[in-house]
Amino acid sequence: MPEDGLTLRGVCVLDLSEDIAGPFCGKLLAGLGAEVIKVERPGSGDVSRRAGPGLGATPQLEQSALFLYLNTSKKSVTLDVGSRTGATILRGLAQECDLLIESFPPGYLHQLGLGYAALSELNPRLIYTSVTAFGQSGPYHELKGSELIAQAMGGLMQTIGLPDREPLKIGGNVASYTTGMSA
Repeated sequence: MPEDGLTLRGVCVLDLSEDIAGPFCGKLLAGLGAEVIKVERPGSGDVSRRAGPGLGATPQLEQSALFLYLNTSKKSVTLDVGSRTGATILRGLAQECDLLIESFPPGYLHQLGLGYAALSELNPRLIYTSVTAFGQSGPYHELKGSELIAQAMGGLMQTIGLPDREPLKIGGNVASYTTGMSA
């Protein structure tokens, strides 16, 4: 291990993910020394930019504590991956990166010619991590997910509350952070 403890120095990560799980994965990689490039939609950015609490009295896109926490040590770029120009730029970035993290609905990037099959042809060493609620295939892949659904379907909610009452959600976003660590 390098003397500075940054075991992923020299590794480049393209972070196309939103919300908590994918960005937390990127945060952990950045903390280990990887260069992480956060890609956001022009105009609105990552959904966590609008999550409270904020650092100031008036909510602003640059002051979401959650967004700032999840994107520490990352570089940032805005890119419309659905446009021809954005897709071309993304392909170029994917050729130079070692890892890609994405959280789009299953099949979306594939339809744009930006799925694993297409990008791995350009960069055979690319590690492509898709962080979705139910995966890219399987019986539930088209369903949307949330922290509540993950805790309920994973059985975590059954461990909280009283036996004769309905299950309760555990506070915070434990399923999302656990998913980010696993990714």
